[in-house]
Amino acid sequence: MAGVLAASVAFVWLLGGGVSAASPLRPDLVVSRVSVVQHGGSVRVTDVVGNRGRTPAPPTTAGYDLGGVRLGSRSIGRLQPGSSSRGSKTLTIPRSLEPGSYRLRVCADDRGRINEASEQNNCRFATEPIRVADRRPPRFAGLERASTCIPGPAGGPLRESRYTLQWEPAADDATPASEIVYDIYQATVPGGEDMSAPTYTSPSGATSFTTPLLPDDASYYFVVRARDKAGNRDANRIERLGMNLCV
Repeated sequence: MAGVLAASVAFVWLLGGGVSAASPLRPDLVVSRVSVVQHGGSVRVTDVVGNRGRTPAPPTTAGYDLGGVRLGSRSIGRLQPGSSSRGSKTLTIPRSLEPGSYRLRVCADDRGRINEASEQNNCRFATEPIRVADRRPPRFAGLERASTCIPGPAGGPLRESRYTLQWEPAADDATPASEIVYDIYQATVPGGEDMSAPTYTSPSGATSFTTPLLPDDASYYFVVRARDKAGNRDANRIERLGMNLCV
């Protein structure tokens, strides 16, 4: 009886525990280490991918994502069991990401093309956070009108007047309309504005601006751009000629 029982146990072991407990004869890719260094709008990632399986892993890729957005990948050559691949890559943080704190995720065989012993251990998050600032400019329709009032016929003694500029408020994902400022560029010829340095800057939340006194011996052209608290400025090129409404 004891012999029959022992044989039964051995048979069960062969069918069950002994055979199924052994890992399948497949590769098993694991990300064992991830480190990141952020430089403004980019991040340098270094990772190590190893093969813990029992057979070689064919060439594949390690993919990188941040907040569910794929940033890129690096190539990994054929990996023998017990071997690993170390690589570094510089990635650009997309402007589509909302401002906030994120952790970069690295996934081996990110396209899922290798049949592995386990598909549950391919990914690892970096411990260092990635800080994403607001990098999207405000949405702004540009300057609507620029006007002044210089009564009487043109010519005669030199006169001066102020120009009033008006626009609709801009909208921004992170900065309230009340905190958006407007950079104003002025020129005396069409397209002559120096866009690297505004002539004036409005108070926060303004929807109009009045220039200092300007002599009437020239025409004046204006471009207005919205700027949020993070320093992002829209790039509209809408130019308006200052009109004298009192002629």
